[in-house]
Amino acid sequence: MMKRSGFTLIELLFVVAVITVLAGILFPTFLSVREKGRQTQCISNLHQLNRAFSLYSDDHDDTFPYRPTDLTGHPGGAGVSPDGGWPPLVIPPWTAQVEAYTRNRQILVCPSTRRDWSWPLWAGSWGVLGADGPWLAPCGYRGYGSAVGKPEWDVFTSYGYNEAVSNNFANYTALAVYRFPSEFGLLADSEVAWFTPFGVDTVWGLSPSGLVLRIAFSEQFPPPSETDPKAEGASRHQGGNHIAFVDGHVKWIRWTQTRCKRYGGQLRFHPEDERQ
Repeated sequence: MMKRSGFTLIELLFVVAVITVLAGILFPTFLSVREKGRQTQCISNLHQLNRAFSLYSDDHDDTFPYRPTDLTGHPGGAGVSPDGGWPPLVIPPWTAQVEAYTRNRQILVCPSTRRDWSWPLWAGSWGVLGADGPWLAPCGYRGYGSAVGKPEWDVFTSYGYNEAVSNNFANYTALAVYRFPSEFGLLADSEVAWFTPFGVDTVWGLSPSGLVLRIAFSEQFPPPSETDPKAEGASRHQGGNHIAFVDGHVKWIRWTQTRCKRYGGQLRFHPEDERQ
């Protein structure tokens, strides 16, 4: 009687089918576990950045970094050079202002981001400096023009600094003014290096319902509408993003909840939100 030396075709197909089913079950779990690890690292990054902001404030009369985005540095100016280009930065970007307290640029990048570009923290220039003075905005796509100001200011980050704070709205660089520090978002997963909690817009500021677009849709530009089926996948961490608050804690917030208090949400990003 001859002995069998291997599997039959049916047995092989059965084994392949079992492996395929198991892979289909386990692979999403593997991806979820890996993403949880990335989320943990992202939270750690924001904790470290929040700590750097706190140390900065200790050395600067209890104030956060001031980083105005006024187009010219003074009201009413044109803000561009004669050829329409962007003059150099004058005030260091927030990443440079707190770098002495971090000394680790790796914490500026979330490991979950799928983006390999952002608006970096320098302004490119295609021409001479305009008569109205330098543009203070952290602006310009990476690769456009040249890294002007100082080369070390050309830093990619996937986190944003609250533009209402950096512009010192209502003296909000000062720690003493915050009434609800545990509810006020200072830093966050963001589509660019700053997020804008004012100005109803479909791209830059708030959605008509008060969502902070650059946080809610941190992985997509231009952002989708709130009713777009793709909106769910436009955030960084499985339908949400991490926000670092003034009191030092970091929390995952679902994108649909990234809404300003003055629009009926639970979070505060602007002086007007603290009056609610």
